[in-house]
Amino acid sequence: MTAHSKKGWMVLLAFGLLAGAHGQDLSIRSYVDRNIIAVGQQFTLSVEITGKNANNAPDPQLPNMEPFAGFVGSGSSQSINFVNGKMSASRTIHYYHMAMTAGKFQIGPVQVTSEGKKIETAPIAIEIVQGGGAPQAQPQASARQAAGSAAGDVFIRAAASKRQVFQNEPVTVSYKLYTTRNITSVGNVKMPATAGFWAEDFSIPQEPVPTTETVEGKKYTVFLIKKMALFAMGPGTKTIEPLVMECDVQTPRRRSNDPFSDFFDDPFLSNRSERKQLKSNSVVVLVNPLPEEGKPAGFSGLVGQFTISGKADKASLQTNEAVSLKITVKGQGNLRSFKEPFVELPSDFETYPPKTTEAIERAGASISGSRTFEYVMIPRVAGTQTVKPVRLSYFDPAEGRYKTVQTPEWTFAVAQGQGTAASVPIGLSKEEVKLLGQDIRFIKTANPEFRRTGSAFTGAPWFWAVLAAPLLVLGAGLLARKHQDRLEGDVAYARSRGASRAVRRRFGRAHASAGPGASKTFYAEVAKAMMGFLGDRLNIAEAGMISSDIRDRLREKGIPGEITAEYFNCLDACDRVRFSPSDAGESEMKAFLDRAEKAVTQMERALR
Repeated sequence: MTAHSKKGWMVLLAFGLLAGAHGQDLSIRSYVDRNIIAVGQQFTLSVEITGKNANNAPDPQLPNMEPFAGFVGSGSSQSINFVNGKMSASRTIHYYHMAMTAGKFQIGPVQVTSEGKKIETAPIAIEIVQGGGAPQAQPQASARQAAGSAAGDVFIRAAASKRQVFQNEPVTVSYKLYTTRNITSVGNVKMPATAGFWAEDFSIPQEPVPTTETVEGKKYTVFLIKKMALFAMGPGTKTIEPLVMECDVQTPRRRSNDPFSDFFDDPFLSNRSERKQLKSNSVVVLVNPLPEEGKPAGFSGLVGQFTISGKADKASLQTNEAVSLKITVKGQGNLRSFKEPFVELPSDFETYPPKTTEAIERAGASISGSRTFEYVMIPRVAGTQTVKPVRLSYFDPAEGRYKTVQTPEWTFAVAQGQGTAASVPIGLSKEEVKLLGQDIRFIKTANPEFRRTGSAFTGAPWFWAVLAAPLLVLGAGLLARKHQDRLEGDVAYARSRGASRAVRRRFGRAHASAGPGASKTFYAEVAKAMMGFLGDRLNIAEAGMISSDIRDRLREKGIPGEITAEYFNCLDACDRVRFSPSDAGESEMKAFLDRAEKAVTQMERALR
């Protein structure tokens, strides 16, 4: 029996088995991954359809679960199994929900209508409890729940650090790109809307750092593409919309009987690609209001863990002499939303709005840092003056209660001084305050005596040269101003004029980064330089640069095809190394840099 006849026999057998499967009755069952769930936790309702034409059966009709659960997303899987010459088909759909209300509930029957016949499942009893006492899901179920449907070779997954928070408590959302194939370009990125949140972005390395994860038994290369901390401004159920982007994915060639196909089918040698639009799952977060019980009268609105400290630069001073009082708030939470602490000063002190400095740190899954408020105070009356402690009240979500911290009390010994204090502009520090008596130098009133010295100079050549110099400078200034106005008003002209300098500067950074173990950084710099050059010369936003569109633009400008092909071959080589686990050698990087510089030079000449 030949290979072709054997293959045909197997196809006929498969069709025969499928025909036999049509005679089976359709059946469904539903189940949940757990029956006891905490408020704010996700749970999965799975519906399994088996039997005749299961993979083509209509979608199930779910019962109304809005009174106690919110819908998050869904995913599905299907399979065909052959056991002892018999085929069985099955399709399982996973519906992800978030528990919203505590109590005992019943998930009603799930219905499927096939060939005019309705079939339904039995109801399921669940209990939703307050707090975190519910048992945790199994790791595999959690992975499926977080990833949604992992069908396909490329997808984006959004994952939240928490599903239930208090108002103004941070939730960290990470967006990861999962792929089993080479990605040649990325563009048209639409970031998720963050309405109703105060957003703080984490810095993402310019060079993508690949990791590996296994989702539903399939191994993926994973890249972190965005990470942000979100602080909800109000209570309620909040939905973070998906991140959407387009990418060109390299397509492997179809296998054949050619003995050399294993070599030429290498995806690194294939130039074929397809454009995909990727969309992450949305994220639902339950935001609880801050409790009214125990809320202090001077509550600052901060949620997290904080400390407060204060320091005065002197304790003894004279009237009309400035003193600096610095109040520093440190901790984890949304410090940017904190305006300034209330400082109660003696009536004999003159003060001004504080000068604010901040240092915000984004590490791991937390936002922390400090804000310092510097108050410049000037006592007007001698005597002992006291500044009361400064209090800070905040809500600690870990302990679920309000806390208050405070600074010590300050006492100042003020002696009678001389001079008049100057008015201090808003926002100056103490070092910028000067007394009028030290800041002004008076004009002397002695009788002046004038007399002529030297001879007439109007006939000297240098006199006329000096006289004409302003006119020449004015003319040059007008030309420079005209050029500057065009740069400011014509974005395309400005980008085109600066494209050559920018690409040379980026190539310089790439050359400096070429070294052992740094190939991914090097090729990332080269790719950024080459794509940035085309973006500047063609006036295309970097987020909207797609390879096929750029090729069309270059073709319209009459750029020779061999120049365009060599340019994009260099870009493809950069992407292959960046998204490949292997590294390039130092000599290879330097040779490639020469090749890239020649490609840019040729493109630059062709675009003139």
